[in-house]
Amino acid sequence: MNPSRLLACFCLAFTSLLLHSQETTRFSFRQSFSIFAEYSNNSSHIALGVAENRRLAGLGLTYSRRLVHSRYIDWNYAPELLPLVFIQNPIANTSFTVSNATFIGSSPTVSACHPETIVVPPNPSTGFAGYSLTRACDSRWTYSGGLSPLGQRINIAPTHRIQPFLLGNGGFLVSSRDVPVNDSSSFNFTFEFGAGVEFFRDAGRSWSAEYRLHHLSNAYIGVNNPGIDSQIFKLTYTFAR
Repeated sequence: MNPSRLLACFCLAFTSLLLHSQETTRFSFRQSFSIFAEYSNNSSHIALGVAENRRLAGLGLTYSRRLVHSRYIDWNYAPELLPLVFIQNPIANTSFTVSNATFIGSSPTVSACHPETIVVPPNPSTGFAGYSLTRACDSRWTYSGGLSPLGQRINIAPTHRIQPFLLGNGGFLVSSRDVPVNDSSSFNFTFEFGAGVEFFRDAGRSWSAEYRLHHLSNAYIGVNNPGIDSQIFKLTYTFAR
């Protein structure tokens, strides 16, 4: 066989193999469904929220549809359904005693609760009866559920098995009682931004780990609106349709 023809055949076969390899290693989902678990161990004033010492744990579902696909990025619409979210609030149990009468109250605190005992003795010369105040700390979990329909996600380098990504989302949570304090609201708006890494097991399955800055508040539809800023860590399992 003519050497030039043999070289041409070899180049053609190599190019075909290379293109086939690139196609089979393109990790990009046109549509996908995910299940995720998320957790935040604490809250603090990061941007807008001031309510401290809140924990958040949740399970949810994501539907993702690819909007833009290129060699460099995948842009996806990714709304989330949040059927199981639990928020833990610090509770102050207060006992106030004066003139042999005791008044007991319990309510969430904006900042972290600290146990305390105050005793003011009576003063017979002035007729002051004195009083005592005791604060004991506890916590309680509140159930919430909601939807985040504004999800946007950008995967970088969609031809690679390991892909970093950026995301943003917004929606609402409805709780079984006012969150984060009394006289706030059981309905709260949410928005969040974050980044993570997605690991593709194959062309139809992946795992991802991510970090999000999450904000929850009621936009002053309630009397109080301290808001909660949380740092959320999230694990997700995704399968393509």
